[in-house]
Amino acid sequence: MKSIKSRLTLVSMVVLVVFMVLTAVALERAVTKRALQAEEDGLKLLVYSILAAVDRDASGLSITVSGDRLFEPSLVTRNSGLYAQLFDRAKRELWRSESISVGFPPIERLELGMWRFDIIEHVATPYFRLGFALQWPDIDNQLRHYEVVVWRNAVGYFEQLSRFRQTLWAWLIVTTVLLLIVMYVVMRWSLRPLQAIGQEVEAIEDQRQSGFERSYPAEIAPLTENLNILLKREQYQRQRYRNAMDDLAHSLKTPLAVLTGLADRAGLQAAQIETLREQTERMNQIVSYQLQKATSVSDIRISKPVDLVAIVAKLRSALEKVYQEKGIRVASELPAQMLLRIDEGDCLEVIGNLLDNAFKYGRRRVELRGVLHEDRSIDLIIEDDGPGLEADEIEQILKRGARLDEATEGQGIGLAVVADIVESYNIELDFGRAGIGGLRVALRFQAA
Repeated sequence: MKSIKSRLTLVSMVVLVVFMVLTAVALERAVTKRALQAEEDGLKLLVYSILAAVDRDASGLSITVSGDRLFEPSLVTRNSGLYAQLFDRAKRELWRSESISVGFPPIERLELGMWRFDIIEHVATPYFRLGFALQWPDIDNQLRHYEVVVWRNAVGYFEQLSRFRQTLWAWLIVTTVLLLIVMYVVMRWSLRPLQAIGQEVEAIEDQRQSGFERSYPAEIAPLTENLNILLKREQYQRQRYRNAMDDLAHSLKTPLAVLTGLADRAGLQAAQIETLREQTERMNQIVSYQLQKATSVSDIRISKPVDLVAIVAKLRSALEKVYQEKGIRVASELPAQMLLRIDEGDCLEVIGNLLDNAFKYGRRRVELRGVLHEDRSIDLIIEDDGPGLEADEIEQILKRGARLDEATEGQGIGLAVVADIVESYNIELDFGRAGIGGLRVALRFQAA
């Protein structure tokens, strides 16, 4: 989950779904509780209406319910779904409503003044049942214990509850999906400035623009403005370096030209003249390279991608011609393309020095291998079958400014330059003993 959009989408989806489910469960429970309370209250009112119709029976020792004083028509309508009974202390039925067509079991003993509401399944049918215990005086003013029990058919209630649940969860799913869509659209719209920044950074890396050009929200605008200031400052510094190096190069060209002219008039031998020309040409090359190095971009994040395979092929072709008399055989195992963010001149300098050493000190064989890793890093391995370097020599050449000209002619300066460049690009450089006997050099780059 490296994408911010994916993380926000997943978290929002989980939070929204959990919230909606908990809301639906809470709402369902609240509605169910309120509906049950309404049923209980309705049955209590029925009990009070029955108590209003209670009177002594003919003997005066017990009580009954007068049908003339019942104002609930459902109690006198057969199988209406609303039923009532009156019991004495011994659970003997003293009275039942005319709506009853089947027998109902007596309720458990109730304490005086106690209400008991529950849901009972009787003959495969659910019923609400409410019982109430009371005392009533007989003809001798002796208080006797009685229990009123009312029943209501609950089939309709559970059917309505089932329809409510289906409707609730259907609307819950529809609402959740709609909210997820809205949240996703809002999230994409909110993250669009970050996507635009990524596009502009890519354009700056590819040198298609020099800074951030779009307008951004207030939260991001300070970042892009400061980055623009940093980029302009870096461009200004590069321009200053370029001017300084141009002045240096211009100042050195005249003395070098004089030295070249003196070589033709000094009466030196041909070999000495050639040596002098080679050294002045070498000085020209050093000045040109240092000028280019000072004005080039050394940050791999804002360098234009270069193809390492193409650079290796170009250098290999040139070195095979230079060292043609040695008959060096090159075994190459490189992918079709390896893109790096590095200045092309620096890449040529590093790979050129290492390949030149491999051709110069290798006896018959040079091997090249390239490896692409899952983390997008790239390995370039160069091996030769020459004498190689000892461990203490390898340790010395990795030190900045160290020279091994006296110990191993021709390798010290070149490898010191390589070490300097790879350090500026944070490239991993490793020397060791090659499998074919000579020096093994491994470079690890970050891919473009």
